[in-house]
Amino acid sequence: MARYLLKRTARCAVAGAAVVGLAVAGVAVVAPPAVAGELGFAYVANSGSDTVTTISVSTGGTATIRVGGGPSAVAISPDGSLAYVANTTSNSVSAIRTATKSVIATFTSGGSHPAGVAFNALGTRAFVTNAGSNTVSTIDTATHRVVALTAVGKSPTGITVIPDGTRAYVSNTNSNTVSVLNTTTTAHVDDIAVGTRPGRLAATPDSSKVLVVNTGSGDVSVLDTGSNRRIQTVAVGAGPSGVAVAPDGLRAYVSNGADDTVTALDTDPATTDSIAVRYVVRVGHRPTGVAISPDGDKVYVSNSESGTTSVIDTATTRVSTADVDSGPTGIATGVPQTLTAAVSLGDSFISGVAGRWQGNGVREGLRGTDVLGTDRAVYRCGPLGTNSCKNDPKIVYGRSYDNKCLRSYSAQIQAADLPVTRRINLACSGADTSDIINTPLKNEPPQSQQLALVARDYRVKLVVLNVGGNDIGFRDIIKSCVITYLRSGPRCRAEKATAFTNGLVRAETNVALAIDKVREVMAAAGYRRDDYRFVLQSYPSPVPTGAQIRYPEANGYDRYQVGGCPVYNSDADWVRNVVVPKIADSLEYVADQKEVEFLDVRDLFSGHEVCAKSAEQATDYDNHLKPQLGDKAEWARFLDATPFVNQGDTDESVHPNYYGQQALGACLTAFYEYSGDKWNHLCRNVPGKGAKHVVLDQID
Repeated sequence: MARYLLKRTARCAVAGAAVVGLAVAGVAVVAPPAVAGELGFAYVANSGSDTVTTISVSTGGTATIRVGGGPSAVAISPDGSLAYVANTTSNSVSAIRTATKSVIATFTSGGSHPAGVAFNALGTRAFVTNAGSNTVSTIDTATHRVVALTAVGKSPTGITVIPDGTRAYVSNTNSNTVSVLNTTTTAHVDDIAVGTRPGRLAATPDSSKVLVVNTGSGDVSVLDTGSNRRIQTVAVGAGPSGVAVAPDGLRAYVSNGADDTVTALDTDPATTDSIAVRYVVRVGHRPTGVAISPDGDKVYVSNSESGTTSVIDTATTRVSTADVDSGPTGIATGVPQTLTAAVSLGDSFISGVAGRWQGNGVREGLRGTDVLGTDRAVYRCGPLGTNSCKNDPKIVYGRSYDNKCLRSYSAQIQAADLPVTRRINLACSGADTSDIINTPLKNEPPQSQQLALVARDYRVKLVVLNVGGNDIGFRDIIKSCVITYLRSGPRCRAEKATAFTNGLVRAETNVALAIDKVREVMAAAGYRRDDYRFVLQSYPSPVPTGAQIRYPEANGYDRYQVGGCPVYNSDADWVRNVVVPKIADSLEYVADQKEVEFLDVRDLFSGHEVCAKSAEQATDYDNHLKPQLGDKAEWARFLDATPFVNQGDTDESVHPNYYGQQALGACLTAFYEYSGDKWNHLCRNVPGKGAKHVVLDQID
């Protein structure tokens, strides 16, 4: 370790110089999106220019985002992270990530002439009115796909979801009605008669009332949501178009498109039995949409024929003006949110291969069962809970099972308890350093390209890189050791030692290049080096030393078909005491040279390796309803390759299983919580405890 000390002590001093060097090299260092001190934002849909203008509540600063054709309405998700824009002429919806002010998807609205949009209370669904096809589309905001279509009245235009999230109210302009939808079932449950040519709607914060502007009759219909009946009609200005209710519920504001005014209504239930006009304010030409800042201090009004947005100070009623693009119509406000992320890059050891299995278990007749409770991909088991099971690996690996990247939902980055919005796993089984840098793998772009998109859409706080094993040929080493044992041949150490040494040299160079590429991508996205933590991780040993294997070396049947560890003792010693440690030392050296943190997990599975004497396989007493616990289980997948029927995929063999991934996640959690000045760390387990009991030590 002494060779690393000098570099480590100088590391903090040179970090700032490295950032300056990026600028000298011609890399544009742009400040990442920041929302410090931001009180909120307004989004204005400009139908005449196919854009959306964003307005900062705090500074009044604006930005422009290009969307689909004829944007007429916009809504902000409850958490402020997402904006949906209804594009009327292109029959589409644009999804905008507010943290980066970038369009992340544009998709069909599911109908003709989308005119209005609203989110449910959780932000998991959005509802879009299709004025040309008399329907409302329900959209899954995770996939941006239409999942339901509901028929309503003629020319549905406006839509609002009441704050309790139970119902959506839709104005049908050519039916003079408001349709009521159940937001859970998407069913059309009621219709309410209102004034002539109803337009936009707004709900009171207590969900008790919905206000509907009637453009043709020059009034506002007040609807009681308990009875779904109209309880009042309030006359306002000429041609009312938009309406919004203040966050405290004390005021509502109506834009009157035909007389260029905004009418303020008294909606305080404590001071008035009925809604009444409070005052009128003159704004720009042909006011259309209305929205109120999250703090209630400002009212934003889009003026469709003057290309401006009027900003009303609610305390003084004074009006200022912000220039936007042509034809501003819909408008919405939201609170800022910085979406943060932790990202994992690398190969199968970090992607989550073998996450399907919680421990190992062998017994005759296991096909069609939960495999002694070890198989996490089972469903529809028989009455005993363990027999006649069906299985689907996608339960564990999701869509990544199709291309065999095998990203499990229990992978290290997912298992870690990290204070970020999202934990994103870009690692892929079979990856080597070239697949990080510039080579597509399994119909996916290079991981660095995928990272660039994440860095754009999120504030990345942590990057974990676990790669190099495939550059070295670790898989071939294990395969050679297995074949040698099964064929009673010479020890694999003699066959693979030279190739291993050469692979280490090659991997050091390649891993360094992969680190450079990650740094390059992050710098191009506007990150300084101290904006995020970057850690290079080693590999845990999946096998113990020969002396710790519980099956005698001479008993080939037990060591192979029961234990799943068909290797000679001397080869196990070589892998455990030479191969894995040398890989770790090599990666630590690279981390030190490239000035990234290092996380050593070589001994993390100690006592829980495949066939370790101190670990156990699952037994007949275990099942998926009450599985074997991690304190006794093996934390790596045994060799699942027999002359008979494999339990799962052979590629899962000799990888961290579910418990191993839990231990790796606990290690990463402890690493991220560490706030000292050490850069190199080591994780070890606590004997006799479960996978989540991990100790983090610092390496001098």
